[in-house]
Amino acid sequence: MPARRSTALRPPATLQTVADRVGVSTMTVSNVINGRGKVSAETRARVKEAIRVTGYIPNVAARRLAGAAGTRLGLLYPDVRSPFLTEVLLAALASANAVGAQLLVREGSQATAEHAEQLVMAAIEAGAEGLLLVPPYAELLSGSSYFQRLGMPAAAIAGATALQGMQTVRIDNRAAADQLTTHLVQAGHRSIGFITGPMDHGDSHERLQGFQHAMARHGLQIDPAFIRNGRFSFQSGCEASETLLAAPSRPSAVLASNDDMALGVLWVAQRAGLRVPHDLAVVAFDDTAAARRAWPPLTVAGQPIDRMTDTAIAAIIANLVGKAELPSGEVVLPHALHVRTSSAATGGVVV
Repeated sequence: MPARRSTALRPPATLQTVADRVGVSTMTVSNVINGRGKVSAETRARVKEAIRVTGYIPNVAARRLAGAAGTRLGLLYPDVRSPFLTEVLLAALASANAVGAQLLVREGSQATAEHAEQLVMAAIEAGAEGLLLVPPYAELLSGSSYFQRLGMPAAAIAGATALQGMQTVRIDNRAAADQLTTHLVQAGHRSIGFITGPMDHGDSHERLQGFQHAMARHGLQIDPAFIRNGRFSFQSGCEASETLLAAPSRPSAVLASNDDMALGVLWVAQRAGLRVPHDLAVVAFDDTAAARRAWPPLTVAGQPIDRMTDTAIAAIIANLVGKAELPSGEVVLPHALHVRTSSAATGGVVV
């Protein structure tokens, strides 16, 4: 009769478990995790693989300090060059500096859960005790069992909705897109194009739905050819607008899902001899310095980036110093509609 398989749960992996599997000392494993000491690239890779296989969870809590000063926070972001990410980075640096924390920046190159987990490990190796996340890494990690077991305080900046295991700090993207669309409709536009962000970002879906709902509420049809996919980059804005503006019956206005893509629309329109806003109105999201300095200046739904990073870092620090539970749920901050020349308006701010 075959032996019955034990149903007992395996004890959690420890530092010693990892060390034994690789054949190194626990000090070497600790050095890899904390980014200290001289460890060869080969040994480092073997230790990281053993951590992954055994399911070992580094004891982040043991490194937490009695106060914010000296705390290390990791910022994980994709390798997309955009004015928005630049301003998030600068705002996060300022917010961290204001509370005496250090900011460790880790740039990702792939939008996969496995790569997101590797970025988390790299941040932990460097000493990070909490994480700031931007899409798509926030969404990818919220579904990661490894990240959930880690129990590391984290906050998602500019996400789309509440995510498991972290706090989301955002604006109401759907309402903001609705407001931008309504602004164009009230200016007399009936044929409006829309450029989405990457569809693995939750905020891209929310902004598209806000546009669609506003158009339907005003009784306007959306030409499917007028919805083009972008990647939150200047080049993708150029590519999408070239298609939109080459159509025999082109839109009279374009709503781009971020400033960088809207700058691409402005560039293509002006190269084609179109006058903005007389021949084409352009509106967007974020309100970065690039949007304000463009010609003509862009009408945007502005995200309060400074307040978003302040709120996210405050939540993480409060957890690390024992004043609050692990951040969860979401904080929805108000956006502002900044009306500027690109939409044929005289200018102003509507909150």
